[in-house]
Amino acid sequence: MAAKTDPVAQKMSQASKPVTQTGTINPPKKGEKFRCEQCGMELEITADCKCQAGSHVEFACCGKTLKKL
Repeated sequence: MAAKTDPVAQKMSQASKPVTQTGTINPPKKGEKFRCEQCGMELEITADCKCQAGSHVEFACCGKTLKKL
């Protein structure tokens, strides 16, 4: 018999996996800001991203990628 998966644990597991960038974008740098064009939520980067090229996360809100300001 297959074990039942806890839906909360499953969502937490999905959220912890990084979403990689599909384009060639520079890693986020301290002081940069990103904004959701739909709801207006903004993020400000407080520390440089030190990930290798092509392995940065993608910031998303309202189902869309945030735009860099």
